[in-house]
Amino acid sequence: MADAEGSLTPAQHEIMETVWNGPESGMSVADIWQSVCQNRDISRTTILNQVDRLEKRGWLSRLAGDPPIRFAATLQRDEASRRLAREFVDGFFAGSASALLMTLLDPKKVKSEDVRRLRKLLDESPAEAEGDRS
Repeated sequence: MADAEGSLTPAQHEIMETVWNGPESGMSVADIWQSVCQNRDISRTTILNQVDRLEKRGWLSRLAGDPPIRFAATLQRDEASRRLAREFVDGFFAGSASALLMTLLDPKKVKSEDVRRLRKLLDESPAEAEGDRS
């Protein structure tokens, strides 16, 4: 489903990660809350409100079945990551992936192994076939 709207806050991303890592049968609000509580103290009501917002914006969908209500992600993790990254690049770097990369590549911090890995990725990239957006 491609109609998930907007970006994700860190708390919403944490919920989405929990759902992506959960069972294919989906997760209830209680399941999500228990999982998030393993990392930090948060109220069930807060999780319920965030899940409700994510559902309204199309990031989560209710699954048919017996109670408790279970939720599943409407996008796979990799598709959501690509989409959020594109939105970030469009919003902060005028759509230029190379501008983002140049910002990240601080010459004082980049290791030669990182450069080799980037060269390999660029050599294997399908960007030439698709037309480079940078």
